[in-house]
Amino acid sequence: MQIDLTQIILAVITLIFGILMRYVIPSAKSKLNTDQMELLRIAVKTAVYAADQLYNSNQGQEKLAYVVDLLHKQGYVIDPKQVEDTTRALIEAMVKELKLEQAKVAAG
Repeated sequence: MQIDLTQIILAVITLIFGILMRYVIPSAKSKLNTDQMELLRIAVKTAVYAADQLYNSNQGQEKLAYVVDLLHKQGYVIDPKQVEDTTRALIEAMVKELKLEQAKVAAG
């Protein structure tokens, strides 16, 4: 009596691919997104700090335009009028971080 293992092997292979599709691939995608977000955070921080060096404190719109332009040149697309945009929120957070750092230096 011969046992045909083809169906069992196919079932095991299907199970393995199912596990890969369910757990491994989404994990790799989220890591990629995390890495991309970190690169964006660094680019925004650099642009915000540069804008602060180049413009006076009362030139907020010019600073924002400079940051948006610099990010566009690096391949990031954002709408500076859209407050809900993740990149715009990140820009505002970096401005806040810069002000906090400046306050620490002034106090210290």
